[in-house]
Parts: sequence; C-alpha cells; structure tokens
Amino acid sequence: GIQIYFRAPLHISRGHTAYVDSPWSLTSISQNQLWTDELPSFGDGSVADCLSIDISDWNSPGMLYGKPATECTHEEIFREVWAQLSSHLNDREQLLRPADVHSWFLDPGITWQGSRNANADPLLINTAGSWDARPEPHGSIENLFLAGDYVRTDIDLATMEGAGESARAAVNALLDVAGSPAPRCRVFRLRRTPELEPLRVIDTDRYARGLPNLFDEPA
Repeated sequence: GIQIYFRAPLHISRGHTAYVDSPWSLTSISQNQLWTDELPSFGDGSVADCLSIDISDWNSPGMLYGKPATECTHEEIFREVWAQLSSHLNDREQLLRPADVHSWFLDPGITWQGSRNANADPLLINTAGSWDARPEPHGSIENLFLAGDYVRTDIDLATMEGAGESARAAVNALLDVAGSPAPRCRVFRLRRTPELEPLRVIDTDRYARGLPNLFDEPA
C-alpha cells in the first residue's frame, strides 16, 4: 500500500474505511487515532496525521490515467490514489486538501521493472473453496505449530484477526502437547449475521451452478 502524511489531523472515520466502488478497491485507516505518542513528536514535527491505504486491486484501470496500478509509475500511483480518495471523501466537504500533504511513501516492495511494477508482497485474497485445503494450527507432527492468515480458523479471510486467532490456537495446542497447566488463550467464534443468511444461501447455490455473484451481474 501507500502512506500519505498530512500537516493537519484527518477527520474521516474512527477505524477502517472501505471505498466500496473505488477502481482500485481502496481501504484506509488514519494512524494518529491509534498512537499513544502524538505524531508531531516524530520527524520534523510538522506531520499531524498519516493515512495508511491498502491498494487491493492492482489490475483494474484507474479513474485518472485509465491504467492499472501495475502499469503506473510510483508518482502516478500516488496521484491516482489521491484522485480516488478525493472522489469519495470530498463530495460534501473537503476532507482531503492538497495543501495539507507533507509527503507520501509507497511500499518498497513495489518496484518498477521495465514497463510495469513488480510486487514482492502481493495481497492474499482467499479463493472460494480454499478453506478446506488450509492446514490446522496443529496437525499430526507433534512439534509443529502453525500461525498465520493462511491457517484454518473460523475467519475465512486473510486478515490480522485471522492470523491472531491461529496464533491463539497454536499456543493452546502447544500447551496441550506440553501438558502445561497454564491458562489457555481465549478463542472466538465469528458472528454470522442472521439477516444475511438468505443471501449466503443464494450465493452458494449460484456458485455451485457456475453463475456469478449477484453483485457481479451487469446492471
């Protein structure tokens, strides 16, 4: 992803923001709300906030240059991300102002090679049916314990929450194998909203028949 540093605090949302119809499937979080120490205490003292942005879709055309992120220079990526964010956030008031931008930083894993970018750490998007193929936190090898967002947990999505849940399960398995009396980590079940169950049933049925998701149907 990319980070944009601002000279003024941002007032977007408390927590994670998803820009649901952005061409590059952007999400973001304002960092200053999470820091114990204020950001102005770092660097040259002029940075008041940092917007961390995930670019989830690197293969769809953008709105500014009409190119996917894989074909954009680093400067073009910044300008394209800014345009997509602005189109969502500045529709009623100007939450993003160019004059407030101090600097920006693109993940160093994104490197320009020839005429396109190479990504050393691509975002993992789980594919349908992959949950059954994932390893358990602890299997048949007694001294092997696995933790990560690829491990099978109740969270069927590559997230920090899923990685954390697998780590708790791995620790519990280790304590079991060691016969330790130490308290076990608390594990959690993902809450499924009952109101969405009919849509899940329809989606499962359509997938089984080789049909696209209803949200992917042409208008």
